[in-house]
Amino acid sequence: MEQILGFIQNNGTKAIVILGIVVLALLIWNGIVLSDKRSRIEEALVHKDNRYFKDTIKKELYEEEDGNSSATPDKIRALETDFNAACSVHDVLVQLIPIFPLLGILGTVAGLMLQAGENDTSALMGAIDTALDTTFWGLVSAIVLKFVEAVFPSRIINAVEVMLDDFYKKIDLADIFKSIDSREKNV
Repeated sequence: MEQILGFIQNNGTKAIVILGIVVLALLIWNGIVLSDKRSRIEEALVHKDNRYFKDTIKKELYEEEDGNSSATPDKIRALETDFNAACSVHDVLVQLIPIFPLLGILGTVAGLMLQAGENDTSALMGAIDTALDTTFWGLVSAIVLKFVEAVFPSRIINAVEVMLDDFYKKIDLADIFKSIDSREKNV
């Protein structure tokens, strides 16, 4: 037990900082992946297939809408599934953020437990220094990670959810209009 507590006391701050940097890098990487997937969804939702024709008399190029938008429900669902896979990675990373204050508290407890029976005040002050150091870096890591998560990946996820909700509402509305039209034709 003392070996584990000693390891935590001696390496706790380093471990918290290194783990914080790794999670931060993964959050940023995942944010970039989410941003790319958002761009693909946006592109599919706003893209229309156009045909380009050349007017042989006027020698001009003109464009005419084909009428078939590339935003089919199946294509959007496939892009959404791909986006949701990246969101699950984001969810795992977000679940790691609360671990940092807990690691800081663990360092505090380890540092104080090792020196609990000591009568030497300088050793006790060293233990308190270690305890406060791990707690400080655990809190700093959690705050930085939560800020980055709130500013970057979460905004992308919210934007995509709004886009997809609008798309599916339009699809539902189109289905309602189709059913009304078919009922009117049958009457």
